Amino acid sequence: RQERRKGLEVLLRAWPRVHERTGARLRVIGADPLAVRLLLSRRRLPDRGVELLGFLPERELTAELDHAKALVAPSLRSESFGMVLTRAFAHATPVVASDIDGYRELAAGESAQLVPPGDPNALATELIRLLEDEPRRQQLAARARTLTEQRYDWKLVAPRLTAIYKRLLNPPAAQER
Repeated sequence: RQERRKGLEVLLRAWPRVHERTGARLRVIGADPLAVRLLLSRRRLPDRGVELLGFLPERELTAELDHAKALVAPSLRSESFGMVLTRAFAHATPVVASDIDGYRELAAGESAQLVPPGDPNALATELIRLLEDEPRRQQLAARARTLTEQRYDWKLVAPRLTAIYKRLLNPPAAQER
């Protein structure tokens, strides 16, 4: 989404260096293309190597994750849980994300690369490093996928959710005072 706290501007500031060095394309998903173009124009940022896809149906989003070299989550703050990270992990898509509370726990065991929030230079450096080192990129993808299977697979999560709902629907009898 195009909210300031999601850090899109940080990524757009980092991207010219990444694109120049690697030739990679940035496919921005979920943000309104016109609003992003306005942001690029106001900040006088180049749009070379940037594709603005807007909102995508689930099937197309899944295909993007399956084909991506990496997912970038440059959020600045206020992420209680990195659902976008776990979704990328499930597709064995390597992640470069901000080192914020909502993402830090997910990146345990080197399942994602973290960078200081709001730092376009650090973000560009890490993205270039990842894109130029295919064995490392593959290793990160494999770790991310393994983490997802061990912690977030629906076969594990569904029984936990079911137990929570059962407790809520059938609370223990109130204790006598």
